[in-house]
Amino acid sequence: MLGALLSETDENVCFVGIDECRYSIKWEHRLFNEQFANILPTKWVRNMSFASHLPSVLGELQIKDAERSKYTFHAQTICNELMRSLQQTDKAFKKAFDGLSLTGSYLDRLKLKTPDEFDLHMKLKLPFHIIPKRDILRPGFVFLFTSDAIDHPLVENSYVNHKRLQSWLRDGFTHVLLHECKTINVDGETYTLKYGMKGYGCAHTIVASSNARKISFDLVPAFEFSYKDWPLDDPPVTPQVRRDWPWFAIPQTKAPSDDRSFMVCAPHWEREMMTNKYNLKNTLRLMKAMRDVHKDQLPHLTSYMLKTVILLELSNATDNLWQQNEGKTLVLMWSKLVQYFKKATLPYFLAPNCNHFDRMNVTDFNECRQKVDQLLTRLTSLANSPSTRKAVRKLFID
Repeated sequence: MLGALLSETDENVCFVGIDECRYSIKWEHRLFNEQFANILPTKWVRNMSFASHLPSVLGELQIKDAERSKYTFHAQTICNELMRSLQQTDKAFKKAFDGLSLTGSYLDRLKLKTPDEFDLHMKLKLPFHIIPKRDILRPGFVFLFTSDAIDHPLVENSYVNHKRLQSWLRDGFTHVLLHECKTINVDGETYTLKYGMKGYGCAHTIVASSNARKISFDLVPAFEFSYKDWPLDDPPVTPQVRRDWPWFAIPQTKAPSDDRSFMVCAPHWEREMMTNKYNLKNTLRLMKAMRDVHKDQLPHLTSYMLKTVILLELSNATDNLWQQNEGKTLVLMWSKLVQYFKKATLPYFLAPNCNHFDRMNVTDFNECRQKVDQLLTRLTSLANSPSTRKAVRKLFID
């Protein structure tokens, strides 16, 4: 039995994979008392006009409880049935499968409006010891070393081979979705499952569609490690976070290509570092919403890039920054994004010598650079003059 993928508390939502988040997080809506307007400097009053509209915008972006409950229950049922079918048809997968772990916006409690996309680490444990070793040519990447004596279909010359790994999983998903799990019934709804991205990048994407809704799953194979196995430079997280939460090696690729190379990631470290930071998460929610409204003009500007802007600021800022209203922190963080585009470099949080923008082609990069600059101009204008709710809302909600 896989156990719940997601569960709910009476008041808030706590996300559970095989590993539990251990706490729940409330949406933070900062309300403004107009009686202070008469005692604040004029410039502050103008800024508050913009900021005072943001709580209602955040309220519209918040996932409704009824939708959250329905989507998460259906997602749990679909995903558990899919994993169960894989285990029943592939004995090797049954032995290796070590549970599902939420990642992405759902883990961080940053998903907006409709809870219809789930990012999951599909944890695997092979029947032999693995030693992560630094990949010198690719910052932020590791090799997974076994030993000379290991004879296993996923191992080549003593290293786990990510192409073999993805091919094995691709065959398993293809078989199950053709023969075992074409459709799944949940509460009277029949979902048809389709196999999208087939692990040629990193994720295996499953899209489940019914007459009422569509839910997608990005399943990324992952090997879990504790900090004692960390082979890279000291990460920018606290000793307690390193000790209490795992990191993962996933089959992401980076030039020059090497079939042995795996990218490191640590979504729980990132989540913990963003916890209890006042308006930090609301700031990121607003950045994500603004990106979503203008996504056609921001090609390949991912949610994780926006999150990285916030993460990189954690080492420079005190909590006083996040105690400011969301209007001020939003303008500041978006201006940081503009600066990264001007430098043509957005470092990885865990690997500062690796650049997120390397994944963009020149045309997309230039289009994004121009649009983020235009949006900063609009933000600054709204923040420094009286603004209507309609004008502010238009920036975040289509």
